[in-house]
Amino acid sequence: MSWNLAPAVRRTGALLFDGGRGGYFALNPTATQTLEVLLTGGTCEQAAQELAAAYAVGTERALADVAALVADLTNRQLLRQAG
Repeated sequence: MSWNLAPAVRRTGALLFDGGRGGYFALNPTATQTLEVLLTGGTCEQAAQELAAAYAVGTERALADVAALVADLTNRQLLRQAG
């Protein structure tokens, strides 16, 4: 499954700007890394594996964090499934 930012959303580094609603959303380093993996065609599982390796956490914990980020960004209508 691949992901895209919503049409009105623009990304500048660790910031997302929602041009449709005028809000800015700051991402922490792990969220930025996760979003980079997802927006370049990676899966949630791949993002979790990268986070687990980079931050010495279990893959299950990292996957739960990735899922929570994806849910938050999709609920805020910032991220959507491609296709």
